Amino acid sequence: MRGKGRTAVSEGEGGTPGGFPFRVLLLDEVSSTNDEVKRALDDGEPEGLVVRALRQVAGYGRQGRAWTSPAGGLYCSLLLRPQVEPRELPTLSLVVGMAVRRALVALAGDAAAQSVRIKWPNDVVCEQGKLCGISLEVHGGGVCVGVGVNVLPPDERPDVGGKNRAAYVADLVPVAPPSIETVLDAFLAAFSPLYDEWTRAGFAALVDEFNAHASLIGRTVSVVDRTGSTLAEGAVRRIDAQGRLVLLDASGTETPVSSGEAHLV
Repeated sequence: MRGKGRTAVSEGEGGTPGGFPFRVLLLDEVSSTNDEVKRALDDGEPEGLVVRALRQVAGYGRQGRAWTSPAGGLYCSLLLRPQVEPRELPTLSLVVGMAVRRALVALAGDAAAQSVRIKWPNDVVCEQGKLCGISLEVHGGGVCVGVGVNVLPPDERPDVGGKNRAAYVADLVPVAPPSIETVLDAFLAAFSPLYDEWTRAGFAALVDEFNAHASLIGRTVSVVDRTGSTLAEGAVRRIDAQGRLVLLDASGTETPVSSGEAHLV
């Protein structure tokens, strides 16, 4: 949406620990920050652009699902042009999840260190529910990474149960919750060194940390595709160096699953 609402509220440039430069563009209202980044990819924008919006009117997440964007959330998309083998690209969403977790631990301390987990392949969760969702789109010779973090709760929380229940960063830091800007800064600071290591050495260099904080280890899950058809079912053993969910089925056979959505059974 290039017309109404697409006024830049602010624009900044700077680095983070690890030396990766980010250029943050804050917009008032857009259809989706993903759409803005994909246009920038088409225009040849170099790596490092971060588009953040105060409001999205047509936000979407993984597999094109509609993304609700109430006030109080961090909604941003990153423009990246990683020089990696194509087989590594799907693991980037796992790296982003690690960065979000590191950021929340830095902000919330022990409360987050114990409770915040990464749910394969694209969520960050805690005991209260889902904190963050991540999307990944290959486009225009680069990658658009969408990140949505529930930071501050609405005045009236929606009465939603099960896997759709939202949790908020403010739940982890109830006395003095961080601002949305602080959460973004912490995320970019955490992402920079992880991205550097991932581009240099691949997900294999990070998989042990991921497994240490993976929410599904030891749980029995059913993995389904976007139509709801079951791809595999079993107990989660680990996430492997290729970013696949490794399941142990009833016969004792290990099956690696490269994509899909995992539901507890």
